[in-house]
Amino acid sequence: MKKITFVCLGNICRSPMAEFVMKDLAFKEKFKLEITSAGTSGEHDGEDMHYKSKSKLQNVGIKAQGFTSKKLTQELCDESDYIVVMDNSNLNNVLRKFQRVEHKILKMTDFAKELGYNEVPDPWYSGNFDETYLIISNACKKLLKALKEEVVNSP
Repeated sequence: MKKITFVCLGNICRSPMAEFVMKDLAFKEKFKLEITSAGTSGEHDGEDMHYKSKSKLQNVGIKAQGFTSKKLTQELCDESDYIVVMDNSNLNNVLRKFQRVEHKILKMTDFAKELGYNEVPDPWYSGNFDETYLIISNACKKLLKALKEEVVNSP
């Protein structure tokens, strides 16, 4: 079974949103994946996801329970088949801090190019959780389709 780790800065807004969107999609499609998320900073280790991320997920019918924020580790990188980052800062941090990851890193926005974003904006700063959900939900649908077709390629 393939393992995907979604990564953002603090692991309370974007990456947990992606984790639960993808879990919901995979469940509905009956496609087995191991899905988790982590942050590059560890600043929010042990916390629940941001209440606005959780609220957005609940508003679209996605259960977001049992989440605890964690920092990305080398062990988690090694266990993951794909590491999907939310922005260029996350990409650079993962490449700089961890070994043997170049062949498994993907950018979330690579799966939602039609939306015109190069990065998933951080709603912690923008306050726009709807925008974040729009990008993530579109990208997760296409990522799942690619995984089902086994055509995911790292840059």
